[in-house]
Amino acid sequence: MTRILSAICCAIILWATAATNVRADAAAGRYARSSALAEGRWVKIRVPDDGIYKLTYAELRAMGFADPAKVSVHGYGGWILDEDFSRNTYIDDLPATPIYRATDYILFYGRGPVKWSYDSKSGLFSHENNPYAMHGYYFVTDATPTVDMGTTASSTSATRETNTFDEHLLHEVDREFLQKLGQTGSGRELFGESFASTLSQTFPFSVPGITADEGRVTLRFVAYTGVTGAGNVTLSIDGTQLLNGTIPANNRIYTKASEYVGTGTWSGTKSEAPKVTVTYNKAAAANSFLDYIRLQARRRLQSYGKGYTLFRDGGSMRRSTRFVVSGATSQMLVFDVTNPQRVSRMQTHIDGAQLSFSIPASGDSLREFALVDPSKSFPTPETVGPVATQNLHALPQTDMVILAPPAFLSEAERLAMKHRTKRDSISVVVVTPEQVYNEFSSGTPEATAIRRFMKMFYDRRTSAADAPKYLLLFGDGAHDNRQLSSAWKAIDMKNFLLTYQTRFSLGGDWWFDGEMHETYVTDDYFGFLDDGEGSRIGTCHLRLGIGRFPVRTLSQARAAVNKVINYIDNPSYGAWKNNLCFIGDDGNASDSYRTDHMDNAYVLAKSVEQSHPEYIAHKILFDAYKKSSSGGGGTGAYPDVVTAIRNLQREGTMLINYSGHGNAQALSDEHVITQSMIQQYTYTHLPLWITASCDFTPFDHTVTSAGEDVFLNEKSGGIGLITTSRVAYAGPNFRFNELLMKYLFNRRNGRRPTIGEVLMDTKNDYAQYYTRCFVLIGDPALTLAFPNYTIRVTEINGQPVTNKSVNFRALDRVTIKGEVLGTDSAVMTDFNGTLTAVVLDSEKEITTLDNNRVGKYTYIDYPNTIHRGNTAVTGGRFTLSFIVPADISYSKRNGKMSLYAYDATKGREANGAFRRYTVGGTATHIERDTTGPEIRQLYLNDSTWRDGDDTNETPFFVARLWDKSGVNITGSSIGHDITLKIDNNPTLTYSLNSYYTDRPETAGEGIVRFSIPRLAAGLHTAEFKAWDIFNNSTTRTFTFRVVEGLKPFITELRAGPVPARDRVTFYLSHNRPESRMEVTIQVYDMTGRLQWQHTENGSSELFRAYTVTWDLTSGSGARLRPGVYIYRAAIRTAGSSEATRAQKMIILSPQ
Repeated sequence: MTRILSAICCAIILWATAATNVRADAAAGRYARSSALAEGRWVKIRVPDDGIYKLTYAELRAMGFADPAKVSVHGYGGWILDEDFSRNTYIDDLPATPIYRATDYILFYGRGPVKWSYDSKSGLFSHENNPYAMHGYYFVTDATPTVDMGTTASSTSATRETNTFDEHLLHEVDREFLQKLGQTGSGRELFGESFASTLSQTFPFSVPGITADEGRVTLRFVAYTGVTGAGNVTLSIDGTQLLNGTIPANNRIYTKASEYVGTGTWSGTKSEAPKVTVTYNKAAAANSFLDYIRLQARRRLQSYGKGYTLFRDGGSMRRSTRFVVSGATSQMLVFDVTNPQRVSRMQTHIDGAQLSFSIPASGDSLREFALVDPSKSFPTPETVGPVATQNLHALPQTDMVILAPPAFLSEAERLAMKHRTKRDSISVVVVTPEQVYNEFSSGTPEATAIRRFMKMFYDRRTSAADAPKYLLLFGDGAHDNRQLSSAWKAIDMKNFLLTYQTRFSLGGDWWFDGEMHETYVTDDYFGFLDDGEGSRIGTCHLRLGIGRFPVRTLSQARAAVNKVINYIDNPSYGAWKNNLCFIGDDGNASDSYRTDHMDNAYVLAKSVEQSHPEYIAHKILFDAYKKSSSGGGGTGAYPDVVTAIRNLQREGTMLINYSGHGNAQALSDEHVITQSMIQQYTYTHLPLWITASCDFTPFDHTVTSAGEDVFLNEKSGGIGLITTSRVAYAGPNFRFNELLMKYLFNRRNGRRPTIGEVLMDTKNDYAQYYTRCFVLIGDPALTLAFPNYTIRVTEINGQPVTNKSVNFRALDRVTIKGEVLGTDSAVMTDFNGTLTAVVLDSEKEITTLDNNRVGKYTYIDYPNTIHRGNTAVTGGRFTLSFIVPADISYSKRNGKMSLYAYDATKGREANGAFRRYTVGGTATHIERDTTGPEIRQLYLNDSTWRDGDDTNETPFFVARLWDKSGVNITGSSIGHDITLKIDNNPTLTYSLNSYYTDRPETAGEGIVRFSIPRLAAGLHTAEFKAWDIFNNSTTRTFTFRVVEGLKPFITELRAGPVPARDRVTFYLSHNRPESRMEVTIQVYDMTGRLQWQHTENGSSELFRAYTVTWDLTSGSGARLRPGVYIYRAAIRTAGSSEATRAQKMIILSPQ
């Protein structure tokens, strides 16, 4: 019996495996193994409308085809591709379009960008514009066998006869997008004539051969009605009113307009030149636009003086029909153009001046025909140009696709090479949008083509290992993909990539057809790769990690790639990697200043601390700080919040997670982070930003947003953002953020996840429309530089660590031992480096200030630091010793120890935590210390400065301290802070505890670094004071003179490696550390001719040189010849004159 069951189980498994393989093989079989474009000569052409197009043999020869008789046409034009992958509508590669061939020309049926559909139940035609293109594209080639039209036989009988046909006409001008309250365009809809000043407008139509049969008219009109009441819109044809509709009042904050859509019956005798008048009866008609007018009528079936007439008949779907053409000639033809890949010539019968043919009832599909008169003129397709051979269909499976415009290919390929060669290497393919369009949308720009391209790899996968994983959109995006609106016409979009916009643009959070119709842009669309997905994108599942570089210029592209490569190559070791920043807004008047955002930030921070205690979750909750009545964004300001954020950015943090209000220029109504601040950032440690706020990063707008500038800041800002492109809501934001933290810090199959995987997993866990406006600005294949190994404390004061807490008393000497563990939990005996310990005082309950008079908020944090110091790690083990300061909390509540270690030789990092200790009481045996800290060095800007020297308006203060017991940085006792007081002025007095860091080279030594805020010109006196842990102090007084516009000074300029063979890096040291400046490097030959120049804005850390790397090519891209060259550096800070320095270098021939 057991054997029988085993056999049955095996059979079931084999059947299931075979079924899965069949499905996979069937999916893979949708795609050609090689593209038609792989060889031969190809020329791209385009057409503006559905119709019959003519190419003469002379025109074909001009395209480069020696024998026009061998030419064929490929493609399927410009109708928008089906976004719903549950429908079997996919057309692979470039199928041939059947052509009609005459003696010296060819005719073919081409489709433009407007798709018409027919509803047999209502008898109405509807249309859909392609939101990505204004033309349909085709290809001409002589590399494939010719495909001429076949002939379709006429039916032998018909139950009805018609000599008229259904005509559909459209007036629609896509011209402007809706705007409101500073929000710019969103969604794929553009609108036409404005009714803001002219409330009644007339639109002429031309309908030759119109009959008296009943017609239909459909109007769509949009307007923002606000609170002043509903609007009324009417439509008349030739003076007869056919529609009278109401646009409802709607003053919801995110609603840009409401709509009226109405259809009326058009009866009676009709003019061949009808005039349609639309009237909007409401004053102050802001955001009032005509969207479209659709006319539907019957016309006589005849030729109208041009080469073709397209016709169709709704009645032919239900009954077999005989079509009768009047005024016909024997040379007239009828093409069946229902299926563009099966266009055929109908068999017709000519009887005098009547031409006829019959068809059976067509059922669910309305058949479309073209009456063709070869003796008349035809439109000629526009020649776009030759197309280079390509073969995306033949690409092997790949982990990552980078889609980049041609101008950015070199930089995209440089990034791809880094991913191919880094430690956790992946396979990468770099392609251009046009290459994708050519094989997946008939050459027509289409967002769905990109999705179909990625689906090809997905369908061809044989396992999870060879499935595609990442898509990087290497280019900025535009809300108006076709560049039709006045705002976008002025923008250079040649390096832009398409964006996927929702169908609706009116805004608001209203429901229709069971789905929320918020308007937004999302890159998620490109990652919906399963069959059956695409119709309801709110609940689709991502199969790719997707990111975007919002770069518009080659210099931005180069800077973005440099940023990512530097992040990968330069580990930037330091305990800053244990820092996380959670920021909570205090709300605003619209939400009654609720504490929700602060609570969300706090809950997120506590959750991470509990599950990953090695990190210090810095909680910056607005209401915990004093609020001033002026400044900020006009609703008050939080200067201390700004300072707290800046201090943490200067120290370094792996994450900045913001919950609250925001817009494209700033975070919070108080503007604690603004676009101007971001552009001036000089902090060198790059965090990942998460902004759970409204539209901080609408990357598809004409003006660069604050969020984009975080990434575009060449050497600062952030390494990426998971951020919002549109309106977002606090509740869903919090749920999304919770999951984001879960996936960011948890390992994925034993390894750190990439940013793209984090976002993909989060969205799949919370598949809601709310999450679609979150986008990744950055590289989806990048893994954040979190430490990979673990630190464990094993012993405290000679006693093994147990589950019982140890108490740290004031002035006790504490000795801690521990070890660094590998992923197998074994001691890494080859780990040799430095460990940094941050020992925090007891947790403390903190109550906020209730600045907005809505109630206080209470939370728990570790506000004070007992010790921050370094020690050596040898053979994977360390010993750390320090004296507990006198200024402690004495609460005997638990503290927390955050540990970080790095081994620079082997490029490894570890972190860990220890929480089983309390803080309270006083030691009984004390090592007395009665001497304050020694101030070993003190200067402004650089070490050559002397007391009384001149400085700029924002001098950089540096003090080097030493104390055998340790410097007091607890901040828990009033009067014992490290302070800098200028001119004895309380408003110019600064607490510098958080600016102090230990120096690992010398025990007991540390350094204070602080950028002094802008000072007035003239003489100033300053007092610097520091305390040790026994509360002994030392004071140093000094003077300095502030000079406006003081020129900076280049202290050193060098290049390396020299002689240079492949590339060289210039190193520039100066006396303006952490100041933003303009840096220019120029290279001259020995005759004085400029060969290369590069200018950028940036800054450098104290004790570190500013660097610029050059690939030894000239401005034209040519490599410089071997020889001696002069390189010159120039720096300039805001308001200062230029400082320069020059050196010589040798360039060798490449190997």
